[in-house]
Amino acid sequence: MANISLSGAKTYAFESVRGTKVTTGALDPNEFFEIAAVAASASALPIGEIGAVFRSPDTSATAITLASGDEVWPLTLTRICKTDAEVSFEEGTIDVTDDCEEGFTAMILDGYKKISGTLNGFAKFNDETGELETSTKNLFGRFINLVTDDGEGVYVETKAANEKLLLFILLNRNAAVGDIQNWIIVPAILTQLGSGAGLKDAQKRDLTWEKAQGYVSLYQRTVFADDVIS
Repeated sequence: MANISLSGAKTYAFESVRGTKVTTGALDPNEFFEIAAVAASASALPIGEIGAVFRSPDTSATAITLASGDEVWPLTLTRICKTDAEVSFEEGTIDVTDDCEEGFTAMILDGYKKISGTLNGFAKFNDETGELETSTKNLFGRFINLVTDDGEGVYVETKAANEKLLLFILLNRNAAVGDIQNWIIVPAILTQLGSGAGLKDAQKRDLTWEKAQGYVSLYQRTVFADDVIS
């Protein structure tokens, strides 16, 4: 079968929220989990690294039952609407040029890779109330304080807090049952939020991110019915 290219419309982006840590029992099927701890021996986890992410087996397969010492966070994914998404991979170099290179510069890899990218989109508002919708408001709240004022004397301030997030980028959201979903899963910090608009432009919400501390992977999942993303 021939290899094909896909349009950018087939790429979806998600942020994740941790649920209550699970330390015993069988894991629910077809769910993403982040590893919080690995048993010292006889771990049941498929990847032996803290921070790694995996999806639990389908209902048709044997469930993963945690061993004593295994701990995971269940993850709930929320889609980030976008116009475009960029991911960049770079590896640093060290200049090893000397007079034996006969007029050429020479480099070796330094072993450190940088991953960064952008997620550009639009600011959105609740059509009934006029309020910024939740995901847009939360993104602003990573950089500036949020203050609500009901006009009747009740004020609520929420301090800005820009925490690390776990970013999921699905490269082929059209994958059907039996196909392979390709996910880039990377811990990220948001380094820039751009907003504003021209007279004939929609109000934008552009994000720049860089890899944070933690495990990163290209995660390839064979699709079962409960894995399909429409």
